[in-house]
Formats: sequence, C-alpha cells, structure tokens
Amino acid sequence: MAKTRRRKTRTHVPNFADPAKKGEPRSFVFWRGKHGLILKSLETDLRKVMQPNTATNLRESKRNQLKDFVNIAGPLGVTHFLILTATETAAYLRIAKTPRGPTLTMKIHEYALMRDVAAAQPRPRLPESLWASPPLVVLYNFGGQEELGLATVLFQNLFPPINVQTTRLSQCQRVVLLSYDKATRRISFRHYSISAQPSGVSKSVKALVGRRALPDMSAMQDVSEFLTRSGYGSESEGEEAAEQRVMLEEDLGRGNLAARQSRVRLQEIGPRMQLEVVKVEEGLCAGRVLFHSLIVRSAAETAAQQAEIEERQRLKAERRQQQAENVQRKAVGQKRKAVAGAEGDGAGAAKRQRQWWEEEQEHAHDDDDDVAYYREEVGEEPDDAYGMARHASSPEAAAAAVATAAGGAGAAFDFSFAIDNRTFSAKL
Repeated sequence: MAKTRRRKTRTHVPNFADPAKKGEPRSFVFWRGKHGLILKSLETDLRKVMQPNTATNLRESKRNQLKDFVNIAGPLGVTHFLILTATETAAYLRIAKTPRGPTLTMKIHEYALMRDVAAAQPRPRLPESLWASPPLVVLYNFGGQEELGLATVLFQNLFPPINVQTTRLSQCQRVVLLSYDKATRRISFRHYSISAQPSGVSKSVKALVGRRALPDMSAMQDVSEFLTRSGYGSESEGEEAAEQRVMLEEDLGRGNLAARQSRVRLQEIGPRMQLEVVKVEEGLCAGRVLFHSLIVRSAAETAAQQAEIEERQRLKAERRQQQAENVQRKAVGQKRKAVAGAEGDGAGAAKRQRQWWEEEQEHAHDDDDDVAYYREEVGEEPDDAYGMARHASSPEAAAAAVATAAGGAGAAFDFSFAIDNRTFSAKL
C-alpha cells in the first residue's frame, strides 16, 4: 500500500504587518542645534508622553543631519518629528509632518520636567501601565486664527484617534490637555494620569480592595470594626462635583464595577510647558513661510520669497537630473570597457609572445649597427671583436668576426665551433 505524503497544517499565522501601512501615527523626538543638548531631559519626558508610538531609545549626535532622520522615517512608518532646539536666549519646539511638512515652530517660555512635578506632590502616581497605551488629547479654546487651525490639526494627528464604540476604558490611562489663552497668546501643555475610585465606599474598603495582601485584623473583635473605623466616605468626597461621579460601562478592577458609580481623578505627571506659536512653514523645516509672529511681509516680499524658493527647487531638480545622467554614462562606459577588455585578451597574449622572441633580434641588429658605425667613423675594427661576435645576428657573421680577430693577432691555427647544432671549421 502506497504511503501518502503528510501535509502539515499551519496552526499559527504570524501577523507581520507593515508598520508603514498602519494608521496609527508614529513620532521621533530628538534635539538639534548647537545648544540643543541642554534640552535632553525635556526630550526624555516628551518621549514618555508619546509612548508607545515613538522611538524611546533613539540616539542622535551632532553629526546627524535632518535628512538622516527623514531617510529612516519612511521605512519605519514615522509620521511626525518633534524637534527641540535652543539658542542663547530661548528654547523652541518644532512639530513637523513627514516627509513634506508643514512645520509648526513654537517658543518654549517655561517648562517643568516630570521629576519636578513629582517632587511637588505628596503621593505621585506613576505606574508602569500608564505607558502601555497612547494618551487622549483634549484641545480647549482653539480656533479663530489660521495658525491655530494648523496647530489644531498637528496636535490631533500626533496621537491616534479613538473610537468610542470600540475603545476600552482600561486603555484610557493618560490625557494631554492643550488650552489656548487669547490674552497671552500662549498654549498651556499639561499631561495627566487618569484614575478611577469607587464612590460611596469607606477608606478601609478602598484600601482593602486596592491592596494585594490582606490587612492585619488580629487585634479586632469583628470585621465590622475594620470597615467602620474610619467612617463612610472621605472628607473630600462630599465636596467633589457631581460631574466626577460616572457610571462605568465595564469593570476596571479595584472595586470599580460596571453599572456602579466611580469617581474619576486626574493627577498631573508632567512635563508642563508654556508654548507660543512663532512660525508656520509649508515644507519640512523649510519652504514658504505661511505665518510669522515677528515678521510681517508685504505682497512684493512674499512674491520674491516664492520666486526664490521656486528657483532653488529648479536648480535642485537640475542637479539631480545631471547626477542621474552622469551615473548612467559612467555605467555605460564601464560596460564598454569590460567588453573591450574581454575581446582584447587574446590579442594581448599574442602581442606579449611576439615581444618575447623578437627581443633578441632587435638587440642583435643594434649590435651590428654599432660595429658598422665604429668601422665607418674610426676606420678600423673595434677592439672588443669577440664581444661583437657573441652578439652577431648569424653564425657566418660570428665566424668572420672570430677570423678577423685571429688575423689581427698574427697567428695561424685551425679551429672549429658549433652554433645552434651546426658545426663550423676554419683554418687561419
């Protein structure tokens, strides 16, 4: 009986979604400029505010340029840049939409770090679960001005939108509050944590529900003593507004049950900033200036600025086209050189062989020319006749040279010699 091939069924399909195609906004928070390093602590706090959709371990240096961050922003799905810069007199925060802008530049008049806010509180609340979900964003008193409209869009798009029908209450852990003051023209930035506590319950019950370990009741006669020793409710509960008591749609734990009243509290965790919109640019930290709080341009100056920007873009496009043509021409030249080198390998080898066996003849002809030149100029044979004979071009010439040398010496003798397997004899 033939065996059938067993096919493995896929029990788990990993979800490898492309981060660039996700709808949630992602951000980079980094500093730039000569004095930007002094804002390193504020940069760390802003990265916590933007968690979990930000690069918390992003490292930058003075050698990095803005285009370096733009090049890696696309593959990672980064949509916004929060850039901190500083001069000798002020600090600035720029919020830019990648990859083509716009850019909102705000001056930081005042700021307080998270550690400063926590130091001013008797019981700061910073659990690790705060950073598991993005914060909510609340905008107050924005509108009426063009630059505020753009600021509203940028602030809203910094954080992912929420769907009231599908969002779980356990994911609403933080809120970012941005309020605009028309008198001072400043934007107040606040960051709060959201907590809920059951309403109408004594402090002992809240402590019992909130703690993990059971309290020590060995000195009590009855459990009612533990429940009633501190009274029902707290001193501040009666003074709280009715808006703080809400009916929960789902259980949140720690005594916060569905269909029961709970009190919602906001506790500031920082950072805290006072911002002022200074400039709005059309591109990514460059391009046409749409708004400037300190410089007012006329129509002619605006047109000249636009013409300068267009000329700069045209020159940039020409340089890119010329560079592409140079790269293509270089590639074609290298290809032709490779083909010519492959075709000339055989001819080069033959040329090297011809040079090898023609070299001795060339030297022989040179020696004959030297002997003839010496006879013509001096009128007698050269003294080194034997040396000339060794470099003669033929055996006959060598025998004649030796005979001439022997006759000049005045002696008579018989001799024989062999050259190239040929024997020659002579009698003088």
